[in-house]
Amino acid sequence: MTPEEPTMSRAGTVRVLLADDHALLRDGIRPFLTDLAEHVDIMEAVDFDSALDMASERKPDLLLLDLKMPGMAGVETVSAFRKTCPDVPVVIITGQVVREDVLRAMELGASGYLPKAMSGASFVHALRLILSGQPYFSAHLLGSGGGDGESTPAAQQPGGRFADLTNREVQVLSLLVRGESNKEIGLHLGLTEITVKSHMRSIFKKIGAANRTQAVAMAIQQGING
Repeated sequence: MTPEEPTMSRAGTVRVLLADDHALLRDGIRPFLTDLAEHVDIMEAVDFDSALDMASERKPDLLLLDLKMPGMAGVETVSAFRKTCPDVPVVIITGQVVREDVLRAMELGASGYLPKAMSGASFVHALRLILSGQPYFSAHLLGSGGGDGESTPAAQQPGGRFADLTNREVQVLSLLVRGESNKEIGLHLGLTEITVKSHMRSIFKKIGAANRTQAVAMAIQQGING
């Protein structure tokens, strides 16, 4: 399975709950969702209560959540969906990117934060990555600069417990922040997936991260760009 393929078979059915109160937005997103798999079952909700009920009863494979729907309490509402369906990746789709909201979404267990202005191709790629089990949080959403994404740690020296990271580990972490999978990081740096996984374990141990999502959040807070 490649990083761009969902965890379920392309011949299987992907169940997506699209929760947004704007019909025009739902109409615009729906065609891209059909590219996720051969069969895509799209459920729709227009407010917090209907979205939470549908998530609980129908157990989608993916939940796309607009923070501005009626009944929503901003990014904090992510926690309600995580409690109701902890195994379902929650992806925030938003027209307004707020740095603090991105970081808080990570802390609450969201699997992605996607601006509505992104291209259709990028949107589909991000959702496939999330369905494969990888979080998607692009560093440029936080206004953290980033240049061409090829810079090495000399230009962005982290402090505190990040100071123990080797140059290679910060390179790996930077690509993780960009949203790349282990395989993509390996191809980018000329490393095997086993070596990338070894670097990941070392990174997590050194910075005290429990998982990839927490590592990304901590890296962004330290100014490590994707």
